[in-house]
Amino acid sequence: MEIEFDEIYKIYFKDVFLFIKSICKNESLAEEIAQETFFKALKSIDGFDGKVDIKIWLFTIAKNTYYSHYKKEKKDTI
Repeated sequence: MEIEFDEIYKIYFKDVFLFIKSICKNESLAEEIAQETFFKALKSIDGFDGKVDIKIWLFTIAKNTYYSHYKKEKKDTI
């Protein structure tokens, strides 16, 4: 049984959003990071091998996306 990407989005978007919101405490930034997470996931879905739960995979992408954003913001303010 293969799940379509739009179903993955519907099922997991809120979880990814809430996960990032818990890290950054900023709703609009969490929304932006969650959207970017699913964009990156869509681009690399062919590389997803199913060895880990898809939610963990998405959370990892989200966390890395947030930290990249944070580092860029911090660098831009120096």
